[in-house]
Amino acid sequence: MWLVLAIVAGAWLLHQYDKASAVAAARDGFVSEFEQSAAEAKRDALLRRVIVSDEANRGLLEKVHAVEGEAQRFTMEIEAFENETTVNPAGVVDADLLRWMRSN
Repeated sequence: MWLVLAIVAGAWLLHQYDKASAVAAARDGFVSEFEQSAAEAKRDALLRRVIVSDEANRGLLEKVHAVEGEAQRFTMEIEAFENETTVNPAGVVDADLLRWMRSN
């Protein structure tokens, strides 16, 4: 009788341990699966941000190049104006410069 009771008690304890192990393994599996999907979602969000920032950088670089080209053009225009225009040492506008200013 004690032997049967010991076997039943041992089987019940083994069942409880096995059930707890199965629950812990399932929980660990769900947690790791959730962590993996969260990491993948985070990675995807970061990739989207990188793509958007790269596109914004390209757009800004195009604008910078356009502005640099304009600045160079204005610099050349000012240099040409300086080379073509003589300044009166007395600080008075001469007739040629006045005509040029009125024509523009």
